[in-house]
Amino acid sequence: MDPYVATKKALLANELSNNLRAAYRFSDAKGGNSGLSFGITQLDVSNNSAAVKCLVECGFTPSEIAQLKSKSGDLTALSAKLAAHATVVDKYDQAQIKECVDHVMTVAKSRGFTFANDEAIVHAADYHNQFFMSNGGKMANALVNLGRPVVSTDILNEALATLWGKKEPGDVKRRYSNIAMIFAEQQA
Repeated sequence: MDPYVATKKALLANELSNNLRAAYRFSDAKGGNSGLSFGITQLDVSNNSAAVKCLVECGFTPSEIAQLKSKSGDLTALSAKLAAHATVVDKYDQAQIKECVDHVMTVAKSRGFTFANDEAIVHAADYHNQFFMSNGGKMANALVNLGRPVVSTDILNEALATLWGKKEPGDVKRRYSNIAMIFAEQQA
């Protein structure tokens, strides 16, 4: 399965429980310092400049963006405005999905490791979308140290070792299972 298509399916399952309509409204993620987010990739209004660019392109005013950053205002009305610009949100989601896959492939090439298959790439892209895989970070270092092609469970084990993975191991395992299911369905 094409890693870009599979990553889109994985993020839809992992971020929105396969509810595409949820991509076009603002949601408040639990944990961390996340701001309101939207899209399949859950573009974070407070922590992602692309999210703000998307909102500007959708016609949101500086005042409305400030309300979203402070998690105030009429979120129902602001979500309706977002939904009216679904094609713009889709464009930014596609760019983020491409960035996720391209980024983990670039890290692998730069650090000298490979992925065993497309499923491992999608797990890495999902990890990157959620946590950010830096070239010299813990995930990349762990994958280099394997000394063999990276498999899906390698990504799972490293994600479980993060602060989030220790606090919410069920969430990390759910994400892993959703991606494994996507690939199992493809093979069926």
